Amino acid sequence: MSEPQRLHPAAILEFFIHNIYGLLKAALPLLIVFIAGNSFKWLLLAAPFLLSLFVLYGILYWFRYVFYVSEQELRLEYGIFKRKKRYIPFERIQTVQTSAGILQRMFGLVKLQVETAGGGSEAEFVLPALSREKADALRQILQVGNRILENHTETDASIKYSLSTRSLLLLASTSNGIGVVLSALLVVVSQLDDIFSDLDIWNKIAGFAEHLVAGKLSLIVLFVIALLLVAWLFSLLGTILKFGNFHLVREGNNIKISRGLLEKQQLTIPIKRIQAITVVEGLLRQPFGMVSIQVVSISNTGEKGEGSVLFPLLPKQKIVPFLQEVVPEFAMSLQLQGLPARSRTRYLLINIIPALVIAISCTFLLPWGYLSFILLLLAAWLGNSQFKDAGWETEHDKLLLRCRRLDRITTIIPHRRIQSLDVSQNILQKRISVNSLGVAVASGGAGTYVSLKGIEDEKNDLIINWFD
Repeated sequence: MSEPQRLHPAAILEFFIHNIYGLLKAALPLLIVFIAGNSFKWLLLAAPFLLSLFVLYGILYWFRYVFYVSEQELRLEYGIFKRKKRYIPFERIQTVQTSAGILQRMFGLVKLQVETAGGGSEAEFVLPALSREKADALRQILQVGNRILENHTETDASIKYSLSTRSLLLLASTSNGIGVVLSALLVVVSQLDDIFSDLDIWNKIAGFAEHLVAGKLSLIVLFVIALLLVAWLFSLLGTILKFGNFHLVREGNNIKISRGLLEKQQLTIPIKRIQAITVVEGLLRQPFGMVSIQVVSISNTGEKGEGSVLFPLLPKQKIVPFLQEVVPEFAMSLQLQGLPARSRTRYLLINIIPALVIAISCTFLLPWGYLSFILLLLAAWLGNSQFKDAGWETEHDKLLLRCRRLDRITTIIPHRRIQSLDVSQNILQKRISVNSLGVAVASGGAGTYVSLKGIEDEKNDLIINWFD
């Protein structure tokens, strides 16, 4: 691919949609003014002219958008009025990811994204419309050039895992995405109020809330249950679309993941880019004995957490065999040493005090507010669980740290991946001879920090000696 090459002509449609979306998002207040000021007919008259300009711009942009490989670099040249050039040396490339959204699947194409260590929150190099053959050829060139396939250590035998239909349904049913859905619903409602001001949506919601609060407790409970059910159904659908048809293959020094029903994504994770492995036991999944395996890697693209899932749902008893087969470089026993009993008080108080403030406020401000004192029991349970689940262990060249927020998270970090190890002690901790331990590992631009609070002094010294 040393000669400049263009994208598939379907990229014109991709550029057109992207530009229209950007215009609508930026000019939304102006559009609202036009509609409210009875100038909508002028907008309709101008629309064909504006669309024609966008189509012409998309064609010219596609014609000037070329890429090629030269001198161990991936090069991209684009721009109409202002010509831009981007050169990415092979050694800076972290991962090469392909995906196929609805537009790409219509034409039998894929989108190729190249991530680098300093690329920010988005991929530094994106080719939105390539034939699958051309994308595979380019990815092979980049991987070999970046020594990802070091010394051709690929083996004929591949380790394969897939997500069964039963596991997919359980994964979707126990997803933590309900809060995200509820936030999205609030955003949609706020936008509706801006566009359709005559509907007076917020006043109607406020009136409904007053009626609800003044009504019976059973009505409030029924409304909350209905709202959570709707959010859960949306979360269920989103998880199925995202993780449907999930497959994982370990081939030599690479882990290859494919997933997605509407938008098919393919991701290659080089083992040498993985900084740590995390085992996440979600609050809803713990009764089923299921966990999610995730990676901390030098990667930047995708939504938060989306590109970090190594395997979305796995029985707890299969964690160690899975790690030994797929990522033996990070495999270790999950047995750990707990915290001293004197650290329990800190975990209890840090949860109970905020719950007490909330309960007292609800008692004075809301009918039936005294029922919120049940939060104290939940806070005490959470604090005690956080204390019991917290712990650490070292094994040869690996460090294991476990903590709980709502989910229980176990992190395995090889010694060579630790960027720094910090120890701190406040006045209260000094009185009971415990410390806080923090471990930093590289991850994208910001890095990842894992902390454990309440380790006794002598155990903390053991970890420091292990690190030194």
